[in-house]
Amino acid sequence: MLASSTLNPLSQSTSNSPSSSTANPHPDRESVKILVIGSKRSVSSIVVALHQLGFAEIFEWTDFLSAPNSDRPLQFQPHEVMKALVKYMPRE
Repeated sequence: MLASSTLNPLSQSTSNSPSSSTANPHPDRESVKILVIGSKRSVSSIVVALHQLGFAEIFEWTDFLSAPNSDRPLQFQPHEVMKALVKYMPRE
């Protein structure tokens, strides 16, 4: 279980702009990419729950993205979508 100070690294997160995913703006931190995959309703529920826990602001998540199709390594149902978030955690 993560400590509450670890669950609230709001200053450690980044925006969902494309350029932020190519370079680490925090060289002293390690990027961690988080995906939530499922129906729009379920994905939204998880994003809100994580926000209520202080893990991430809702605006930090990407817009809904189409889930990979069957030609890609992970298999999803046609109605599934995903959202992504990048958090920066201290290097150990």
